Amino acid sequence: MKERELAAASNAADPQSLSDAADVPTPTPGWRGALLCLLLVPLASLWDRSLSGFFWHPDEGFFLAHLWPLELVYHGTRWVMDALVSALLLALISSYVLQFAELRKARAKLWFAILALAIGPGLITHNVLKNHWGRARPAQIAEFGGSAQYTPPWQPGSQCQRNCSFPSGHAVAGFSLITSAWLWPHRRRRWLLIGIATGAAIGLVRIAQGGHFISDVMGSLAVVWLTNVALCRLINRQSARLKRVDSPR
Repeated sequence: MKERELAAASNAADPQSLSDAADVPTPTPGWRGALLCLLLVPLASLWDRSLSGFFWHPDEGFFLAHLWPLELVYHGTRWVMDALVSALLLALISSYVLQFAELRKARAKLWFAILALAIGPGLITHNVLKNHWGRARPAQIAEFGGSAQYTPPWQPGSQCQRNCSFPSGHAVAGFSLITSAWLWPHRRRRWLLIGIATGAAIGLVRIAQGGHFISDVMGSLAVVWLTNVALCRLINRQSARLKRVDSPR
């Protein structure tokens, strides 16, 4: 009995435990969904200025920008995201320190969730696109009282230096909930609906505040979806390779 427990503990601490198919994220939803998200970005840009204009008045600007429920969503999204990342990191560290079988079993999924958040919302959204794409926010363009020019989402611009409009950092946080669809395939549809609805709701708040265009919001969904698909395929490919290495010859 002790030998079996020691073997199980040793296997859980081994990086090759990612090759356990039960712990590896499912490869669906896949590339077709990612392609659809990408196609929706230029399509949504057709309504960029008209939708943002619905929340703008020549005398008041974006008149809902400082309404307290919208401000609560704006700040609360960051707080919830910070708490979620902290909880995931704590659970991952605990899976190595504490002898809980359920935590060890969930280790691969914890790694996937943390990497998905670090790469999609973190690296790609904030460090690459928002700081280098140069797209001005609605409140910054001439049509809405600013001095910058509107640029379509697919075109890198020079109207903003840092923390620019494309994509929406707040919406990407909400859309990150769809990552659960890769982790729990038997509840895939539910998590897709929850994640898309949450990201869309937060995105609408940011549009009403003059912080983003609708195409920025759709770009956020595309970033999250593409990150999850690519990361999932990479992990499963590595898992298959490890299984081939470990298989008896």
